[in-house]
Amino acid sequence: MTGATTNGAIAPPKSRNDPCPCGSGKRYKSCHGLIAAAPATPPEATDASKPSLEKLMQAGLAAHQAQKLTEAADLYDQALAIQPNQPDVLHMRGVVALTLGQPYEARALIQRAMAAGLNNQAVQHNLKLADEAVHTVEILPQKIAALERASTLVVNDDDPVISPDKVQLLCYYLPQFHRVAENDEWWGLGFTEWSNVRKGKPNFVGHDQPRVPTTLGYYDLLDPNTRARQADLARAHGVTGFCYYHYWFHGKRILEKPLNALLASGTPDFPFCVFWANESWRKTWDGGNQETLMRQEHDAVDDVAFIRHLMPMFNDKRYIRVRGQPLLMVYRVDNLPSAVETFERWCEECIRHHELPPFIVVADTRYQGTPLSFGADASVGFPPHRLSAQAMRASGIESDPRFTGNILDYRSVAATLATQPESDHLRFQCIVPRWDNTARRQFDGTVFAHSTPQRFEAWLRDALVRARDDLPDGQQFVFINAWNEWAEGAYLEPDEHFGDAYLKAALRARHVPTGYRRIGDASE
Repeated sequence: MTGATTNGAIAPPKSRNDPCPCGSGKRYKSCHGLIAAAPATPPEATDASKPSLEKLMQAGLAAHQAQKLTEAADLYDQALAIQPNQPDVLHMRGVVALTLGQPYEARALIQRAMAAGLNNQAVQHNLKLADEAVHTVEILPQKIAALERASTLVVNDDDPVISPDKVQLLCYYLPQFHRVAENDEWWGLGFTEWSNVRKGKPNFVGHDQPRVPTTLGYYDLLDPNTRARQADLARAHGVTGFCYYHYWFHGKRILEKPLNALLASGTPDFPFCVFWANESWRKTWDGGNQETLMRQEHDAVDDVAFIRHLMPMFNDKRYIRVRGQPLLMVYRVDNLPSAVETFERWCEECIRHHELPPFIVVADTRYQGTPLSFGADASVGFPPHRLSAQAMRASGIESDPRFTGNILDYRSVAATLATQPESDHLRFQCIVPRWDNTARRQFDGTVFAHSTPQRFEAWLRDALVRARDDLPDGQQFVFINAWNEWAEGAYLEPDEHFGDAYLKAALRARHVPTGYRRIGDASE
């Protein structure tokens, strides 16, 4: 989701292997990089006294790449006057229209390019962007208005309540708040997540940086009192469990001490599960050089070793279960060479140890298709993944000239995700209270502007109602990203700016007045 744009146009990153700045989650070379690399259809012969189709196309592309969009549009139009159905020109003219804020024209041009026979990744992606832009113009304002009305809803203590026994509310939980030797080596002595948090700086007027904790302070997760206080705060505000990010690299674990202490001590008495963050670690913060710090490697032997080491956790009475099965979450299912075979090995090994197969939930990150095609049981949202930076960009915010990231409008994000249609497979919603990873990435991060406890409460209430009404009994979960992702600005723990307002909002969200209308219904 992070990347650079110039006047709304896609600007190439430093490397073609970097993520595409459009927010698709794909590498630039596999997304908008295809635009520059796409071969032009051989031109027809033209009058020698006039610019040839080929020359106009080349000049248009050069102007386009130089961000001279009006000039590029004129050159592409001249080319289309020579050959109206030239698919490459239609596509590129549509991309220019899109970046100039003309979504209807963009969509029509890209559709014509496809009808003329051009159908590759770049064309499909740009048509999706055009559709989203049209949606933004036509429909999104109505959804935002419905969200805003829902955020002013007054609830009373005697309103009907969605109990934690009915719908569970689970928070992603980051364990990187204690020292480990590896972080000392990579980032400097004493490094923890707080090191990033403390160095946050504002990128625009009103930007809430640095984030400063209050109630729990700059804690160390090796302190059992901290873990107990976290559990008490969560339980008191309607949160029913933590999903611990779990780091396993072909038999090596890191940041494992808080979870190990939880198991060894038996406290706090608060439900938990494991969320395997199965990505390689690379040095990307502070303009890092992409050096691989911890590499993920997968094979059949490791599949078995991984699930075996989870058995003591599954056996813990606090471990979260779905239909009696231990809940096991996977961040990047597409990183597994053969997820189907991996999941089969996990199931077989569990049965061999007299344990039910895990209930596998994959995060909606970068994979294609459905979780069922991988052999998983369900998926879960993971904003800001799969958000359109173009359709949800906040307007009217002047940022530091050095800032090349994305500033998205929380209202657009919440209104869009709250009104997504139900999927064909079991899918759990994930709510994000706020997002701002500039403490880690300073000038190329992603920020959600206009987040408030009231809007978070409205979105969460809607998700709880949808889970209660639409999901099967025993499988009614809503997730929050996150409990304590301080350096990504995604947390419920009290801070200097909002105090405990987000925690109180999470508790109030369970109160649903009689006659309540979902945001999607209210926006129709």
